[in-house]
Amino acid sequence: MYSTTSLDGVPVIQRHGRNILGVWDQNWDFANEICDLLNSLEDDPHIFLTEHDRKWLKAMDRAFRKVQHA
Repeated sequence: MYSTTSLDGVPVIQRHGRNILGVWDQNWDFANEICDLLNSLEDDPHIFLTEHDRKWLKAMDRAFRKVQHA
């Protein structure tokens, strides 16, 4: 199950207590929508994130973290 939490004031999407994606501009509405979408995808056994999608999400998160610490 995915959930949103705050990490230093930035909304972060978590899965099983692990941070997987930070959201720019402290946009809580967007973070909650993404969280809801991920939960709905997990509930539907016919729809899954591909390995390509997972790599893209990880790359976006790494880029976001670099910008936050710059």
